[in-house]
Amino acid sequence: MQISKMLPKKFSSRLFLITLVAGLIPVCIFAFLIDMYGRQFSPEIRKTIQRAYDEEWAHSEVLLRDTLETLIRQKASDVALEVDLILQSHPYMTLEDLKGDKGFWKIAVQPFGRTGYTSLHETNTGIIRFHKDKRLRDRGPKVLSRSYPGLWKIIRDSYGGKLTSGYYDGSDEKGEVKRRYVCIAPLSQMTADNVSLSVAVSAAVEEFTNPIRDAEVVHHKTAEYLTTTTEQLLQSFRRMGVLYMGLGIAIISFIAFGVGVFFSRAITRLRVATQKVNEGDLYVSVEPSMSGEVETLTEDFNRMVARLAETTVSKRLLEASEQRLMDANRELQNEIQTRTFTERALANEKERLAVTLRSIGDGVITTNTEGKIVLMNHTAEALTGWSQGEANGSVLADVFQSVDEATMMPVADPVRSIVETGETMKHESTRILRRRDGLERIIALNGAPIRDNDGTALGVVVVFRDVTEQRKIEEELLKVRKLESVGTLAGGIAHDFNNLLAVILGNISFAKALTDQESSIYKRLVEAENAVLRGKDLTHRLLVFSKGGDPVRQVVSLKDIIQDSANITVSGSRVKATFTIADDLWQTEIDQGQIRQVIHNLVMNARESMPEGGTVSIRVENITLSRVDGVPLPEGDYVRISIEDHGVGIPETELPRIFDPYYTTKEMGNVKGMGLGLAISYSTVHNHGGSITARSEVGVGTTLVVYLPAYRLQARQEEEASQKTATVGRCKILYMDDEGALRDIAAQMLSYMGHDVALAGDGAEALKLYAAAMESKQPFDLVIMDLTIPGGMGADEAVQRLLEIDPKVKAILTSGYASHGIIKDFKGHGFSGVLVKPYDVKELEKVIKNVLTAGTI
Repeated sequence: MQISKMLPKKFSSRLFLITLVAGLIPVCIFAFLIDMYGRQFSPEIRKTIQRAYDEEWAHSEVLLRDTLETLIRQKASDVALEVDLILQSHPYMTLEDLKGDKGFWKIAVQPFGRTGYTSLHETNTGIIRFHKDKRLRDRGPKVLSRSYPGLWKIIRDSYGGKLTSGYYDGSDEKGEVKRRYVCIAPLSQMTADNVSLSVAVSAAVEEFTNPIRDAEVVHHKTAEYLTTTTEQLLQSFRRMGVLYMGLGIAIISFIAFGVGVFFSRAITRLRVATQKVNEGDLYVSVEPSMSGEVETLTEDFNRMVARLAETTVSKRLLEASEQRLMDANRELQNEIQTRTFTERALANEKERLAVTLRSIGDGVITTNTEGKIVLMNHTAEALTGWSQGEANGSVLADVFQSVDEATMMPVADPVRSIVETGETMKHESTRILRRRDGLERIIALNGAPIRDNDGTALGVVVVFRDVTEQRKIEEELLKVRKLESVGTLAGGIAHDFNNLLAVILGNISFAKALTDQESSIYKRLVEAENAVLRGKDLTHRLLVFSKGGDPVRQVVSLKDIIQDSANITVSGSRVKATFTIADDLWQTEIDQGQIRQVIHNLVMNARESMPEGGTVSIRVENITLSRVDGVPLPEGDYVRISIEDHGVGIPETELPRIFDPYYTTKEMGNVKGMGLGLAISYSTVHNHGGSITARSEVGVGTTLVVYLPAYRLQARQEEEASQKTATVGRCKILYMDDEGALRDIAAQMLSYMGHDVALAGDGAEALKLYAAAMESKQPFDLVIMDLTIPGGMGADEAVQRLLEIDPKVKAILTSGYASHGIIKDFKGHGFSGVLVKPYDVKELEKVIKNVLTAGTI
């Protein structure tokens, strides 16, 4: 009621007042609601826009960092691959060679972007070898760990050839500390001096993030301006709403509805556009739906997005870039597979070459055109004394030091002449190679240039082999041939001399049988017989050189033979013999008589070199020879006999001649000075399959060393057949010899023994006489035949013909060749006995008796 009293009384006024009050109420409510929701809506818009921008910037920054890391890693791989190709194509370049190559510096230290660069450091030590900053070159762990601990930690993690990356703080040229990213990639190839290197690529992070941060500042200002504009729009809307609300609730409602719808559509478009920008679509555009601030806001939004498109990598670009990277990655994988296959084939080829070089017995050295060594095989290392690692990069003349054999003057480097002429050495040359430790070896050398497919000279290969042992063997063979030549002559002389001695000894022994032993004539005959026997011994020594001088071997131990022969030789002198003989001394298969004579000759030589007396040291031991021992004998087991004296010694110039026949330093003509002792010993040892060497120093003494092949099997037990003693009656004997005087004295001796004798001059005549006796039923009981008949049939052929006539024939072989092969195996050639010239009556009678009673001697 009170309110009604307060209303105007007029309806129009009351209606106006009521309408006014009714209009003010919704206006107030509307104003209140607008103010309340405006306060809530404005922060939400601010948060939404800020959140969208923050997410976009964070995503863009991560994307840029990933892109930066990918680019740096790719750059490190590319530079590592490029450097590997250089090292692979130049395997002879050392680290110092690379540091002196300007072209290599351009590859090793490259710019990357505005602040980035590449560098090289040693993989296992971290020492930086190639860097644009001279202060860091050749700097190692101490400097890096103190000045750049972050970088040093990353380098240390890459030890062992690991691919490593990370961030660290580093100062630039102005001294400002900036965040940097580095990637380290190891090289697969090493330098010629076995240094492993790694590539490092580094760049400042801000170089790639500064544009983003600049854009972020602009974007933040745009977001702030957008938020401010939205708030101003809301305030303007609130004022307009209150102003027009007075015109009526309906009009205001319709206007408010229309404005709300209009504004809502613009905000929706901005929201949708903002979501697309957040998803990475930077090419979105919002068409203005009205003029005024909303249009300004829309235009600002479009400009902001356009700015973002210019400064930010879009999703489509990223997808296109990703596709290109995938295509490049596939191409790179294909290239890597092809290169891996090629490298594997190359490695297999290198391995085959290395195996081939290792298996070659000759030394092989390859050099470049400057004469610097690139490759050596194991044989070359052994002959020069230098290893591959030590000799690599050295000049050939420093490693391969050779001198002329005759003048001992240094020989010119073979590489220089081959490089200058470009031709292979026409003839193999020999020279003396001095090893690193001073040991000298005789080598045979050849060389040739190394060319590529285009014929360009790449270097030189030098092939050489050790011919020291071959040279020794050739010298030994020459000495043996010389002895064989002398031996052939000596054998012929000895045979003829034996025939003469046989006549003389036969006559003397027959004359002794007819002379009274008490008479002076008998004594003269004994002296003459002794002289003939000494001549017989001389011919026996000469026959050692002949073809018939082969030893009759038995398996024995040398201990007793050496001790007995040496003690007998030094007895009665001022010289004493001492012995050092192995307890487990191996046996040898030797002719005891010949080896006793060898020991006698060698000890006699030592005794005569010490006229004032002294000691002869004799050492006998087992030895297994190999190729490296330098003895010209096959590898195997031997017994070594060393005879050492402390006499006057032999000059070095005379030492090679001491084994020559008739060479002596004593007066010729006496018993001691025949010059045959060492020559006979040399020939005897050689015929036993052994060797004899000598070393001497004037005033110090001489050592003679004998090697005899060991007989490792147990000596066979030989049963000695008991000799039967029997008497022989009158026999019919056929005697054949080409020497008339020898036939006559033999006939007299056989007649003296009581036998009937028929004589023949050669084998043919003996066959006729034997066949005639068979036909007359008065066959011969025994045939004695000379082995050698000049110009006629000898005993070896005649006995075979006799066996055809009479298989039971008993034949005795006689010859001046005491060691002839047929005499050693007379039974195998059909003979029943053997008689060596010269012989006396007693020896002749003994052999005849043994053949006729037992069939053998």
